[in-house]
Amino acid sequence: MQIGLFGPVDVWTLRKLAEQLRDQLQVHEQITQVELGRAPEYVTHIEIPRQRLRQYGLTLPDVARIIRTSSQDIAAGTVQTNSGEILLRVKARKQWADEFAQIEIVAASDGQIVTLGDIAEIRDGFEEIGFHSQFSQTPSIELEIYRVGNQSPIDIAAAVEETMEQFESALPPGVQWRIDSNNAEEFRRRLELVLENAVMAVVIVLVILALFLEFRLAFWVMMGMVVSFVGGIMLLPLVGVSINMISLFGFLIVLGIVVDDAVVVGENVYEMRQEKKSSLAATIQGTQEVAGPVVFSILTNIVAFVPLIFIPGETGKFWGPLPIVVIVVLCLSLIESLFILPAHLAHARSGEQHSTGIGAWLHGRQQAFSNGFTRLVDILYRPVLLLCMKYRYVTACLAFSLFLVVSAYADSAHMGLILMPTVSADEIEAGIRMPVGTTRDQAARIAEVVTQASQRMFEEHNLHEVAEGIKTNVRGQNFIDVEIVLKPPDERDMTADEVIELWRDSIGDLPGVTQVTFEAESGPGGARQDISIDLSHNDVDVLGLAAKAFVERVERFSNTRDVSDNFNKGKSQYDFRLRPEGRALGLTDEELGNQLRGAFFGSLALRLLRGTNEIEVRVKLPENEREDVHHLEDLVVRTPGGAEVPLLDVADVEKTEAFSSINRRDGRRVVNVSMDVDSKRAIVQVISALQNEVLPELRENYPGLTWSFEGSDAEMREATASLWGSFTLAIAVVYALLAIAFRGYIQPLIVLIAIPFGIVGAIAGHIMLGYDLSLVSLMGVIALSGVVINDSLIMIDYANRQRKTLSAFDAISQAGIRRFRPIMLTTATTFGGLIPLIFEKSLQAQYIIPMAISLGFGILFSTAIILVLVPCLYLILEDIQQMKDAVTRKA
Repeated sequence: MQIGLFGPVDVWTLRKLAEQLRDQLQVHEQITQVELGRAPEYVTHIEIPRQRLRQYGLTLPDVARIIRTSSQDIAAGTVQTNSGEILLRVKARKQWADEFAQIEIVAASDGQIVTLGDIAEIRDGFEEIGFHSQFSQTPSIELEIYRVGNQSPIDIAAAVEETMEQFESALPPGVQWRIDSNNAEEFRRRLELVLENAVMAVVIVLVILALFLEFRLAFWVMMGMVVSFVGGIMLLPLVGVSINMISLFGFLIVLGIVVDDAVVVGENVYEMRQEKKSSLAATIQGTQEVAGPVVFSILTNIVAFVPLIFIPGETGKFWGPLPIVVIVVLCLSLIESLFILPAHLAHARSGEQHSTGIGAWLHGRQQAFSNGFTRLVDILYRPVLLLCMKYRYVTACLAFSLFLVVSAYADSAHMGLILMPTVSADEIEAGIRMPVGTTRDQAARIAEVVTQASQRMFEEHNLHEVAEGIKTNVRGQNFIDVEIVLKPPDERDMTADEVIELWRDSIGDLPGVTQVTFEAESGPGGARQDISIDLSHNDVDVLGLAAKAFVERVERFSNTRDVSDNFNKGKSQYDFRLRPEGRALGLTDEELGNQLRGAFFGSLALRLLRGTNEIEVRVKLPENEREDVHHLEDLVVRTPGGAEVPLLDVADVEKTEAFSSINRRDGRRVVNVSMDVDSKRAIVQVISALQNEVLPELRENYPGLTWSFEGSDAEMREATASLWGSFTLAIAVVYALLAIAFRGYIQPLIVLIAIPFGIVGAIAGHIMLGYDLSLVSLMGVIALSGVVINDSLIMIDYANRQRKTLSAFDAISQAGIRRFRPIMLTTATTFGGLIPLIFEKSLQAQYIIPMAISLGFGILFSTAIILVLVPCLYLILEDIQQMKDAVTRKA
C-alpha cells in the first residue's frame, strides 16, 4: 500500500511530517514495515571558501578529519568502586549544524581559537538534487506500507485508515494525504468480482439445469459444484497456491466446466427415471453406463490444463496458480460426480411424486419444457442430421473449408498476436531524457516546464474528471518522469491512450531534451513497450552509431511511436596525471584525488544516525567556487610540507569522454532500442519488416553488428513456443487415453477433430467481441482442447454400444439424437457459467476475459459442429473400413 503526503510547505517540514506518520503507523499492531519513498536524503552541508582554507593552511580532507575525530562518543572502559562498576565514556557526539559549528579547528596567530562556525557556512538540509518530487505542483513524499508474512492486506488497509483519521488533524493547513496504490482495495474488488460472477453463473447454470432436468436433480448437480469448490479452496494450501487474483479467476474459469461430468451423470439418471425405474435402480444403471466416458473426459480436461503450468518466465509465474486450481477442482468433481452425487440421487424423490403445491407446478413446467425440447429435436435436428449424414462427404468438405478460411483470417494482418490483453492503465508516464551532463538547475527548469504544460492541459480539457493529479520526479540529472494518476476506468470517459495523445500535443518539442516517451502502467510487469531489441557490437563507438541509425530508420515507420534507446555517450571527463614535479613535492595520486574530490564533490566527514535516519556530513567548497570548469585553473593544492602550488603546475590534464553506463546482457555490450506500435495487430508485421529489411541493411553498414529481440516480444515467443510444445505432448497423451477408452487407434481421431473447430469458435468469438488474440487467448485455446472432446467422446461411446444390434448409420444417428440433450446441456452450462465473465466491464477482469472467450465460444461453436460432423466422420470411417474389407475379400 502506498500513501502520498503533499502540500504547499517546504520539503523539510513535509519530510518531518512523513517521519511522524511512519512512526505512528508502525505503532499499530497490524503494521510491521513502513518506508519512505521518493524522499530526499538528509545531508549536513559544511561549505568553506578557498580563501579561508588558505588563510589557516587547511585542506578540505583536513577539516573532514578534524570533524570526524571531534564528533564521536568513545567508550573508555570501566572503574571498579566500592559501590560497583562505573562506565567511562567520552561524549563528543554531534548531530546538528549548531553543534558542529562549535568544533575547534585551529588556533589563530594571536592564540585565539578558530571554530568551524568561524570559517564555514553550516546548514542542515538535503542532498543537492535541484528538484524534489511533486504532486500537483506541490512537494510530495510517499510512504510504502508492506505486508509481512501472513498479514492480510485488508487488515493493513483498515489499520492505515484508522491511523490516518487520527493523524489528519495534526496536518498543517493545505497539507493533504492520498492513497497512491492500495492492494487491499484491489484484492477486495477482485473478491467482489469473483463472488458477483460466481453468483450470476450459479443462477444461470441452475436455471438451465432446472429446465432440462427435474428441479431436485438439478439442485444436487449444482451442489456437486459447490462441494468441489469448497474442497478446492481447502486443498489450495497443500498444493502451494494462495488466494489471489489468478487463483480466484481459476474458480471462475472452471465454474462452467466442473458441472459437465455431473450433468452427464445426472442427465443419464434422468433418462432412466423417464423409463419409470425406481430412483435407486435408475441411479445405479445411469451412473454405470456413463462412468467410463466421464472418467476419461475429466482426465482429458486435466491433461489439457497441464501445459499452462509450464509456461516459462514472468508470464508463467503470473498465471501458474490458475491451472492448478482448475486441476484440483476437476479431480474433486470426478469423485463427487461418481460417488457423492449418485448417493444423493438414489434417495431423491422423483418429481412425479409431488402431487400438489409448488413442487407439482414446477415439475409440470419442467416436463412441458422437456417435451417441447424433445419435439424440437425431432422436428429440427433429426432431419438436418440425416441430411448431413446422407451427404457426409460434402458436409466434411464444407466444415474443413470453414476451418481453413478462419485460420487464414487469424493469420492475416486483420488479427495480431500480443503478449497480454490491452487494458486501460491506472497511470501514464512521460519519460524525458536529457543529454548527459545536464545540470541540476537545467533539469529542474525542464521539469517545471513539463509540469506546467501538463497542468494547462488539465485546465483546458477538464481532465480533473479523468485524473487525480500529476506526479513529477527527477531521477539523476538527465531523466525526468512525470506521471498522471488516472481515476478507475469506470469513473472516467477517456482511455489512457486518449489522454496520452492530448499530453503528447501539450508537451510538444522541448529544447534541451533528447527523447520523450509515453508509457501506460498496466498489467503484470507494469509498462513494457511492444518491441524491444538489443543491438550488440565489440566497438562501442560503432554500436552507438548503429543504434542512432536504427532509431532514425524505425522512426520513419508510419505505425511506430515512442522509439527510444538507452545509449548514453557519457559526460566530458578530465583525466589528471600527477607530474614528476608533484611527486618531488611529496604528493601522491591518492592525496591529489582526495583534494580534488573534496573541492568539487565534497569530503565525507562522517555518517551518523539522527533518530532512525542516516545522515551524511560533507565538507566542500561553496557552490559558486565549484560550479564552473574555470575554477580548476584557480585550484591550489597543498603539499604534505604545507606548501601551496597551483593544480596545473603539478598535474597534467586531458579531456576525454566517460560513458554514463555500459549495458551488458549475457556478457555482451548492448544498446537496447524499444518502441510502441499504434495498432497492436501490426506488431507481427513490424517485427517482420525489422527482421527482413531494416536489421540486415544495418548489418551491411556496420559489419559485426548482432541483435536479439528482448522484452515482451521475446517473452511472448518463448511462452508461445513452450505452450505449443506442451500442447503437442498433451494431445499425444489425450490420444493415448482415447485409444484406451475405444480400444483402437482410428476412432480417437474423430474425437480429436473437435479441437480445430473449437479453435475456430475461439477465433470467431474474439472477432465478434473485438478482442485481439493474446497469449491469454492461446492459453484458453489449449485448455479448450480437453473440454470440447467430451461431447464427441460420449457420443461415439454410445454409438459403439449400439453397434451390437444396429447398423453404423442407425447407431450413430441414434447416438446423435440420444446425446443431443446432454450435449446441449453441458454446452449451455459451460457457456452460461462463463457469460458473466465474458461481458464483465471491470478493469480487474480484463486480463482473463480472452481466456473465457476462447473457452466459451470455442465450446459453443464446436458443439454445433460435433452434432453433425462427428456422425458424418463416423460413417466415413465406416465406409473406409468396408472398402478395406471388400479389397481384402477380393484378394
